Amino acid sequence: MTEVLKDIPVTLVTGLLGAGKTTLIDHLLEQRPPDERWAVLVNEFSKTGVDGARLAREGVYLREVAGGCMGCTAAVALGVELNRLLREARPHRLLVEPTGLGHPAELLKQFRSEHYRGVLSPRATICLVDARSLADAKFRDSPLWHQQLASADVLLGSKADLWGAADQAAFEALCASRTLLGCGIVPAAGGTFDAAWLDAPPGDAGPGHHEHGHHHHDDEPRAYDLAFPADTRFDADALPAVLRALDWERVKGSLRTATGAVRVDGTTDEINIVPEAATATNRLQLITHADAEQAALEQRVLAAASRA
Repeated sequence: MTEVLKDIPVTLVTGLLGAGKTTLIDHLLEQRPPDERWAVLVNEFSKTGVDGARLAREGVYLREVAGGCMGCTAAVALGVELNRLLREARPHRLLVEPTGLGHPAELLKQFRSEHYRGVLSPRATICLVDARSLADAKFRDSPLWHQQLASADVLLGSKADLWGAADQAAFEALCASRTLLGCGIVPAAGGTFDAAWLDAPPGDAGPGHHEHGHHHHDDEPRAYDLAFPADTRFDADALPAVLRALDWERVKGSLRTATGAVRVDGTTDEINIVPEAATATNRLQLITHADAEQAALEQRVLAAASRA
């Protein structure tokens, strides 16, 4: 007899570009009860996803929605992939990671629609913020940040090991200014996430709680999917300087070096290049407001590479 899909808890993990959404979901999956099936729906702003391999593991079903915000331009793809994911996984829990450029109110509206009534049970929306960003007027004034903040039920500070005293004070002030179910810090590696937040109901189940509008902006950035030949080997030491010479807001991907695969994860404030166990795809996703030719960007990144 086919198991009935009923009241599947769904948690939306939001935050602007580089806030640490994928890292948090990876952390949550590590704590998944072994007897439960979990599903993850990831949205990439570009046409191809780069985070799937990082989140893949036994007992976890993953789908990626690529090519725009799944609350707007990729809304149709969202419905198709979500329905397919629910049929295939029949999960005990669903985690959803929209792009950092996504509008959470639209997603929450869809999860509460008649089509998913009784099937999905939306829980508290988690919003991540790196408190160092709060000192940046451009970040604080971002309409998208205010939309995400307005939709948040739980606010988590990320990358707290890099904060200073002023960052900590700014985060605490932000928490105090909001009516939230919870406010805390993303656990460090090996730490334990408070699972009670995953099962907490939305702060206000009434209509309008998350209806804060959805606005398109003419200055939305572009995403470039940079691909490099399989035989290309990058110099991990040279990569940071080469990447910093480009004009971007977010860069991430997986590259091959002479000593193995590395994961690239960069924001305007920092670039992290760390070894990874997965086979590198030799691809980067770069998000920028600047107009550029993809081939030219690829050639500039290749300045940090040598052919084997």
